[in-house]
Formats: sequence, C-alpha cells, structure tokens
Amino acid sequence: MNLARQLAGYGLHLRGITRLEPRELEALGLPDDKPTVALVGNIGSSYWPVFARSEEYLDGQPDPLDRWSRRVAETIAREFPVQPVYPFDGPPFYPFQRWAQRAEALEQSPIGIMMHPEYGLWHSYRFALLGNEFEVEPQRPMADSPCIECADRPCLQRCPVDAFDGKGYDVKRCAGYLQQSPEAECHGQGCLARCACPVAPELRYTPIQGQFHLRAFLARRQAG
Repeated sequence: MNLARQLAGYGLHLRGITRLEPRELEALGLPDDKPTVALVGNIGSSYWPVFARSEEYLDGQPDPLDRWSRRVAETIAREFPVQPVYPFDGPPFYPFQRWAQRAEALEQSPIGIMMHPEYGLWHSYRFALLGNEFEVEPQRPMADSPCIECADRPCLQRCPVDAFDGKGYDVKRCAGYLQQSPEAECHGQGCLARCACPVAPELRYTPIQGQFHLRAFLARRQAG
C-alpha cells in the first residue's frame, strides 16, 4: 500500500524526510532502529473537509484536531512499519521546526511561522512517522525567501495590537486582546497578520478554519 496515497485519503501530504543521527535519537529517547523522520501535514486547507466530518470535530470535546491527528497516525502505523510522534506531545516537545527545516526548503517569516517558497504560511505539520525504509532525498535549496523581497511586510503592520515586531511574538498581548475584544476582526477569519501575507493567497485557510484555529489557541491559553 502506498503511504502517500493513504495520507491523501485524509487530505494530508508527505511533506519531507530527514535522517536523525544516533546522538539525536538517544537525546530524544527515540528508537535507533527507525532513524528517518517523515513529516506529515497539510497544504492549505487540504485536510479540512475530512476533519470537519470527523467524530473528533463533532463530539464537542477538547483538542479535536490533535485527537484526529493521533487517530490518523495510529491507523497509518497499523499498515506500515512506522512509529508516530506528535508536535503537541510534551513538554518536552519534539523539534518539529528543526526537522522541517532539514526536510524542506523553509525559512522563518517575520511573524515566526515557517515560510515555504510555494505554500507561503499556509501549511503545518500534524505528525511525523519514524521508520527505517524512507528514502531521504537531497533538500531542495530555497532561493531568496519571499520575505526578503517583501518590502512592505504587511504581516507586521496588520495586527491590531502590534503583537509581532519581526523579532518575536507577544503571545500575552495577542491573547489578551482577543479575550477582551469579541468583536475583533480576528475572530471572523483568524490571525490577521498571517492573512496579510501576499504569498500563496489561494491557499489561505477558509474563514471557518481560521476561526477554529483561533478558538483552539484561546482554549490552550485558558487551560494553561
């Protein structure tokens, strides 16, 4: 059975593969018989139609996307000799961003989200699969990041409370504004700074998906 085809049934993509050195596996407490990491995630809203019909999305319980991702990964693991790991398990957390930068041509954007040369800011990683049969391809070098040529940097100007300054993200300021301002435009479509990015606008999350992610962000803040 083809892994990419199986993932496609959930609206997910095999995003990239990297190999971990023995010392990295040991430091992370990962098995040394599965040294390659295959990153799995979405491009744009690719997974949303499947997820929005899932029992996890509809049952009203906390963390529906994480629970759905775990169920999908465990289903895959029953078909292939792999071990799933997740970006939401922790602390300590697995270094997904570092893995991603080794597996794909990515650079950090001014608002912290990884900039992809084709997908812009509209992508994420739902889980990774550890195995020993993945073929690691040479990383395609990234040309100059789209952010370098973006003189206006609208992502740094769109946030209503200036939570981004190009060097960091003031999470407390962002969350406080959202909690105190239910009428804020952010609640209607998600992060305005992210939506202001001019790269790959055709992959921008739908408003309902943007609302979902914003509500999940606030729920984590309230729980933590």
